[in-house]
Amino acid sequence: MKDAPLEGSIAETPFPRLLFDIWTRERSGRLRLRRNDEERFLFFEKGRLLVTRESFAESAFLGALVRKKVLLPEQARQSERLAALKNISLVKALGELGLLSPIPLWSLLESFFSRQLFALFDWEEGEFEFDPAETLTPSAKLGVMEVHGLILQGIRQMHNDRILDRFLPGPDDPIRVSAPYFLHLLDLESYERYALNILGEAADLQTFQAGNELGLRESRKVLFAFVCLGILGPAAREGKPRPGPEAPLTEHARLLAAFDEKCAFVYKYVSKEAGPIAQTILSKSLDEVKPVLGSIFQKTALLADGRIEVDPALRLGANHLPDEFVRRLVRGYDEILMAEVLAVKKTLGPAHESVLVRNLEKVGCV
Repeated sequence: MKDAPLEGSIAETPFPRLLFDIWTRERSGRLRLRRNDEERFLFFEKGRLLVTRESFAESAFLGALVRKKVLLPEQARQSERLAALKNISLVKALGELGLLSPIPLWSLLESFFSRQLFALFDWEEGEFEFDPAETLTPSAKLGVMEVHGLILQGIRQMHNDRILDRFLPGPDDPIRVSAPYFLHLLDLESYERYALNILGEAADLQTFQAGNELGLRESRKVLFAFVCLGILGPAAREGKPRPGPEAPLTEHARLLAAFDEKCAFVYKYVSKEAGPIAQTILSKSLDEVKPVLGSIFQKTALLADGRIEVDPALRLGANHLPDEFVRRLVRGYDEILMAEVLAVKKTLGPAHESVLVRNLEKVGCV
């Protein structure tokens, strides 16, 4: 289904939270940000930020290269003359003159682009509009950046404490800490992981501040990052329970539940036929297939009931997994099931393999 247009106020949805929403919803289109007379345009493709010609300040980039002594002033002027003469971009002129090879040039380009966005993290007012109809040709896309890394980098350098005051829970408000499905993707610094561990044991932010070794200002920025990333949020106060129906499982969650059932069935079958060595047989098959699976499967473990735990965070976010992520999970689970069936064939023989496969077809909903 095509994304609907999105608009709102930065006073209500701060820039890093807006990035988070675009990323987790895998939106594609153009984001327009406006504050007084200032206006910025950013483009996204399936939730990832595009480095584009329209949103990239080439002249400022050239000036930054001179200030960092990557280029001499005369080399910068030479690039500008060539760009004007041939009606090409400054980036292309740098390459044609042989002043920078592609690898360092693109690295510098993406680093400069992300730094140019940091000022947006301190905006406390303004409007935004997201238009999914606005798309780009491939030639206009200079690069692609992962949004979750940008969110962390931008919040680490924030200066506007008023935004933190506005969006953080109160010091004695009860809090909840969750482990979203993408937690393993976040490149948290050591002190941020330290804060997350302590936060999980704290009833409120006052308890958290009293029990950690971080300074007040830096710890508040960490907390704000966790708020924007959906890790930290307010908890309902006790005494006002509002029980309601449990949220229905999405198709994604049903797929994962079906694989759980299949893996548990394999374990029961092997346990019945091979006894106590079932755990060893299936653990070995998992270890053998793990190297050929993607990065999300490197924490995979065989649970006591035979289910496969890819990452503990996934079970908390099963109802909110992006489509591409689920497709990767399904492919990985298929590989694991095939490895387990092959282990049964090697250990118990082809006849048991045939029986197991026939029964697996009746298990789950995959």
